[in-house]
Amino acid sequence: MRRPRPVVALAAVPLTLPLLLCGTAAAAADDTGDVVVANTETVQAKLDATGALREARVYEQLALSGRGTAHIANPVSASGLRNLDGFSSYSVSDGRMVVDVDVDGERRLRTVSDYDADLPIRVEVHYTLDGEKVTPGDVVGRSGLLEVRYTVTNLTTREDEVTYDDGRGGTATTTATTVVPMIGQLVTVLPPSFTAVESAEAGIAGDGRGGTRLQFQMTLFPPIGSPTAEFGYSARISRGVVPAATLTSMPVSPLDYPSFKGGSESYASGAQSGVDLTSGAIQIDDNLQRLHDGAAELLAGIVQLRDGAGALRDGLVGQAAPGAEQLATGLTGSAAPGARTLADGLNDQILPGAKDLSSGLGGRLVPGMSDLHEGLADQLAPGAAQLAAGLNDQLAPGAAELAEGLTDSAAPGAAALAAGLNDSAAPGAKRVAAGAAALDAGLATALTKAPALVAGLTQVDDGLAKVEAGLETLATQIGTLPAQAQPLHDAVTSMRAGIGTTAPPAAGQRPSLMYAVNALRTQLAAASSTATGTVGSIQDLEAAVTDPATGLEAFTAMLPAGAQASYTALLGGIADGLGQLETGMTGSATQLGTASSTLALVQCGLSAASLPGVCDPARPGLLEGLAGVDAGLTTLTDGVVARVQGGVGTATDTPDDETLRGGVNGLQAGVGLLQDGGDGLVTGLGELGAGASQLSTGAGELSAGITSAARGSRTLSTGIAGAATGAGRLAEGLDTAATGSRTLSTGLATAGTGSQRLLDGLRSAAAGSSRLTAGIGTAAEGSSDLAVGIGTAAAGSRDLAAGLRDAADGSQQLADGLGSAADGAPQLVDGTQRLSDEGTSQLVESGAGTAARFGTGYAVLAAGAERAATEGMAFGAPEGATGTTAYSLEIAGVDGGNATNVGKGVAALALFAAAGVIGTVVRRRTA
Repeated sequence: MRRPRPVVALAAVPLTLPLLLCGTAAAAADDTGDVVVANTETVQAKLDATGALREARVYEQLALSGRGTAHIANPVSASGLRNLDGFSSYSVSDGRMVVDVDVDGERRLRTVSDYDADLPIRVEVHYTLDGEKVTPGDVVGRSGLLEVRYTVTNLTTREDEVTYDDGRGGTATTTATTVVPMIGQLVTVLPPSFTAVESAEAGIAGDGRGGTRLQFQMTLFPPIGSPTAEFGYSARISRGVVPAATLTSMPVSPLDYPSFKGGSESYASGAQSGVDLTSGAIQIDDNLQRLHDGAAELLAGIVQLRDGAGALRDGLVGQAAPGAEQLATGLTGSAAPGARTLADGLNDQILPGAKDLSSGLGGRLVPGMSDLHEGLADQLAPGAAQLAAGLNDQLAPGAAELAEGLTDSAAPGAAALAAGLNDSAAPGAKRVAAGAAALDAGLATALTKAPALVAGLTQVDDGLAKVEAGLETLATQIGTLPAQAQPLHDAVTSMRAGIGTTAPPAAGQRPSLMYAVNALRTQLAAASSTATGTVGSIQDLEAAVTDPATGLEAFTAMLPAGAQASYTALLGGIADGLGQLETGMTGSATQLGTASSTLALVQCGLSAASLPGVCDPARPGLLEGLAGVDAGLTTLTDGVVARVQGGVGTATDTPDDETLRGGVNGLQAGVGLLQDGGDGLVTGLGELGAGASQLSTGAGELSAGITSAARGSRTLSTGIAGAATGAGRLAEGLDTAATGSRTLSTGLATAGTGSQRLLDGLRSAAAGSSRLTAGIGTAAEGSSDLAVGIGTAAAGSRDLAAGLRDAADGSQQLADGLGSAADGAPQLVDGTQRLSDEGTSQLVESGAGTAARFGTGYAVLAAGAERAATEGMAFGAPEGATGTTAYSLEIAGVDGGNATNVGKGVAALALFAAAGVIGTVVRRRTA
């Protein structure tokens, strides 16, 4: 099984197993348009009755749908590759069948070739008759208890590393057996002579004709199934035979295939349950450890409480009770009189002073500070900001622009003006005056030459009229050329019609040469293919005669001793005759194939387009050559006539038509215009002479004026340079003023902010003074209450002294109880540790085992799904296409009648081939 290409696909031929579509059809690579391609592979293998491989073929189908052109490179077996849709062959490059296909709707491409790779599954069949192992041939004709056992093995096993969640917050990696997951079904039908049929693995039903149908299902991948499946049946037989069986199989993805998706999810769920169990058990064990630690801490705390209770007892008896009596004495003799003195001072002195402070802050200082803040914030600060904005945004930039304009533009411009007037304009004006005088003299000379020019133009016009007449004669005579070439056209057309096309002739018409050659080539190719198939049938027939195990020769031992020699001689004669027939048929097939190939070359010589994919388009045939000759004649005659007549033109052409007569017409029109212009030229030259005299006078006056302007421009340049210097100084002063205005504005803004803060602080102080006054009043009232309370506390202190004496007695009882608790606490610590060691720790290990078992199983299923996607096809699909592979294994039966059946098949094929050849000859003679 080849696995170099990751593909997905759909099976080609009808199977009893449902096929899993592993993906949707995709557009093929290098398409023009929208074409969807699906590739299917079906490997059909023939096995003998023991499961040994005899031969195998692979059927490929490309299903194309849509519209456009698809460039397809499909991986195939090149050995024995044949086109099942016609007689043309396909090009194979680097193990890929390369073809360009035009699609408009749906189209199929089908091929078959030899399957020379290893099958992904192995089949072994073992037979026992009445408890003894026998060969398949030993079963034929015998009776007894027959047991048949099938062993089917998935040969894609290998050891891979898989990873799963260990339930402890990490992952674990282990080595496990993975396969390309495959499912299968084996079906066999037992004849009516098989009775008491039993099987522990098969679905058993009648076939409707007295026989028994057995159906075995196989899941050839772990952990749901096993790479090897063993099954079989037993039956009582008479006149025994070995029934044939059919095994169908295909790769599947266990994560997606409906029958196994639930099982895969169960493994995933089981793995998650193990992870959850492990995680929960770890959490429980951690909490139990915390309980153990807490119990230890509780024990330590109880011991401390026991010690503290003793200390409490000692403190109450030795210190607290005597101290309570001293407190009662101090409160009565000292604290009560001092509290009364404090109350008098607060009410008579401090409270009136606080009221005066609050009145001064709220009534005078806060309003004055508010007025100061409003003046700073509302008037001074905005005015300073406006002053700064005006200086910085308008006056200073304007002064800078004025200085820059005077310095960079006005002053250089004035200097350039002065230089231009003095260095260029004044001298140029003088040259203009001199040129005007020269023009006046030249026009006087031209006026004397113009009449001779007008006379010459008249002669040119006469010559152009003669050229026009000659061109008209040429155009008329060249038009007769196509009629002279027509006989040659007719001859070429007749030859092309005689060669014709591969289309059949209409009723009553003779067939064309191309049709006859194509029909003969097609019939010879069909006869060659039939002869080749017949050779294979003859070989099967020879095996059916001479095979000592399954052929006619196997019956020799069953015959009486006297008849065995003649029977063997008879079989030898049959075998020799079949050998001679095979030799003759092989030679005929070769000769027919050679003749078909030769006629294909003849057909390509007639037309390179007659056999697409066979003929070389770069080497045109006779039909294309005649078409070229015909087209060349037409081009030659029509081209020469059209070009000559087009080049000459008509009498109405103009120069824009780019013809000879158009050019002559243009020349004639130009000469006429020149003649008209010649008369105007004489008149114009006279007028130009008068104007030139006036131009000469004006040029002298212009030269004098420009000289005066040059002297004034030098004075203007000097004044503008001085203005530029002053503007620069003004800009510097305004820039300094702008900087100061910004500083002033910032300072006033800061002062306004500070005044606001000061106002807020005074308001807070006023409010605080009011609260201080209220607080002092409250304190005064409280001091009075304090004096009363201390008196009450003095009485309570006496009660406290009595209560502490009772507490001392209770502390003794508490110390005794905590001593008992300290003795029992160690049992709690030991119990929690034992629960962790013998309970929760074992639960953690059980959860980890569950997570490992189910996690490994699901990881193996996921690895199998990946291998099904990348290794599941026998050869692979074209890039961008979808596909799948199915395997159909035919396990031969043994019934003693194989030779007769093969002979009938050979005779039928030979008869069919003969009928085809005779029919072809009859049709040719009739035509």
